[in-house]
Amino acid sequence: MSTNPDILEFKNERKPLVGLILTVVGLAALVVPNVTTGFEDMPAWVPLIVGAVCLIPGLVMLVGLKAHRIDRKRGTVTSVWGLLVPFSSSERPTGDFKTVLICKERQTETRSKGTRIQTVHGERRSFYVYPVKLVCEDDPPEKAFTDLPEQTDSAREIVVKLREYGVKMHELEKARKASGRASLKIGTPRTHAEALEMAQKLADFLNLEVCDLGQEKNW
Repeated sequence: MSTNPDILEFKNERKPLVGLILTVVGLAALVVPNVTTGFEDMPAWVPLIVGAVCLIPGLVMLVGLKAHRIDRKRGTVTSVWGLLVPFSSSERPTGDFKTVLICKERQTETRSKGTRIQTVHGERRSFYVYPVKLVCEDDPPEKAFTDLPEQTDSAREIVVKLREYGVKMHELEKARKASGRASLKIGTPRTHAEALEMAQKLADFLNLEVCDLGQEKNW
């Protein structure tokens, strides 16, 4: 975090060393059985699974450098992406943005779940995330997307509504980008409380309003 009161930074939490280790282990699991002896009796799917389990998260940790630096004095928002170090950046004026928006999105992940009796592979888990965005509208169009899942909806209705919501959001962001008024995602907290804290800090810094569409009562 910068000590300059006119600069606010948001960085994703990465573990590049852990990512490098997992990447090396994943590559070794894929390559070693094919170039050395002693693995002839091993089923072909074993190194593939071990390699994928290590390699995929390793690359995410290694490659996923992303940060946003907001300079209030210069009036700029600089976004950087990179590997171990930044290699790409873009800059936009803070005047482009009118509102800090909190959304709510449902995501799924596949993971292994171990118990004392057995290990269940490929278990799918659903969870919500709360993206915090800078948008160019005083009245974000997302507010009109009110047909969202309710607690009383059936599983099928929830899936249909979430799919329709995702399509609408994709089309909206596509239209924004085409008009040169794309939103800027600052972060994707796992809890609404974290998203609200991030959004409020951002809003206070830039003197903007917060539009909170991630509250539990909306879903």
